[in-house]
Amino acid sequence: REEASVLVHGAEGTDTTLLVTALAQVILDPSCRTLAGFQGLLEREWIEAGHPFHLRCARSAYSHARLKQEAPLFLLFLDCVWQLSRQFPFSLEFGERLLLTLFDNAYASAYGTFLCNNVKERRVGREVGTALCLCKVKESTHSLWAWLNQPGEKKKYLNPLYSHNALVIWPSVEPQSIQLWQGLFFRWIRSSQHLDEAWAEIQRLVEGN
Repeated sequence: REEASVLVHGAEGTDTTLLVTALAQVILDPSCRTLAGFQGLLEREWIEAGHPFHLRCARSAYSHARLKQEAPLFLLFLDCVWQLSRQFPFSLEFGERLLLTLFDNAYASAYGTFLCNNVKERRVGREVGTALCLCKVKESTHSLWAWLNQPGEKKKYLNPLYSHNALVIWPSVEPQSIQLWQGLFFRWIRSSQHLDEAWAEIQRLVEGN
């Protein structure tokens, strides 16, 4: 509100610091609530800033990290964004499907976007014992963003109710305002058919207008 610069300091700046700064940008900056802007935010704040996905997503199909280093920080961020999308259903250009896709790809993916722990490892490699394991992620894998931004795929992740909101979105943090993200935590024990059909109908009506 005061348009003042703020310094957010953490021990290493790779976990809760990223969570706070990334979430603050979604709340404050309307460009970060667009599909392209949100991808840029993840690339800048989580991937380039060095969130250790290899260590934190230790149950990934590609990770051999010790479980004591596992921590669902990225999932917590996605959950917070989902809470924002529920409280402000017109203000985010993307929908729940994008958040679910990001969660899935952080733990097991055919793409290299969330591999390794930092930019250095992605470009060169990491030490495994006394040997250097070459990663070269960009040369050896495809980008998740390139796949998501294909016209046929991109349409699946857009929110048909989106209306640009230039204002700051202040979420309620009262206990009764926070809900369980059923789309993620209950998706294997309940059918999403009716919700998907309703979403498709909303999209059809919006496009018809």
